[in-house]
Amino acid sequence: MKARRPATAPAKAAPKCVVTSAPASTQRADDAGSESEAEGEPRTQRTFCPARYREPILTMMEQHYCAHPLLPGYAHPSADGIKRWAVAQMYKFCVEHDLREVWAYLWENWYRSSRWELWARSVHPEIPILKTTMILESHWRRIKHDFLHHFHMPRCDLLAWVLIVKLAPTYYRKLEQ
Repeated sequence: MKARRPATAPAKAAPKCVVTSAPASTQRADDAGSESEAEGEPRTQRTFCPARYREPILTMMEQHYCAHPLLPGYAHPSADGIKRWAVAQMYKFCVEHDLREVWAYLWENWYRSSRWELWARSVHPEIPILKTTMILESHWRRIKHDFLHHFHMPRCDLLAWVLIVKLAPTYYRKLEQ
């Protein structure tokens, strides 16, 4: 008999997945087939979010977090419109991939109104300063790394030329997409 790993991660490490207990007979077909079942031992634990869906879900949640009425982009230019867009997008993804438990978890802990207000940037009328600082630092790092890496202290006319001719077209293309 093999030793089983604990359902929770050690206190120092963050858990990589959420594990639930379920009778082997209630598992979906795509969750079956573990090593322990191959040895004749019924499987009693499964993750409610398969690994292949974690990255797309996190990417969508990041987009939902970053959406704001003052920033052009993916969603309606109002806080309520952004929330409707985010909830509909995540719900549609979960329904298409038969992730009922994932949707229940996301709704209860992230997307219902009282939770949405705690983490979504679109709830606030202004963009938080911390995220703004990060955006600006990323913007200037890109300018320095991509366009001004040969110049220690560029003149103002060179900097203006780089911003207008080199950098602005990339942002215009990004906004049009």
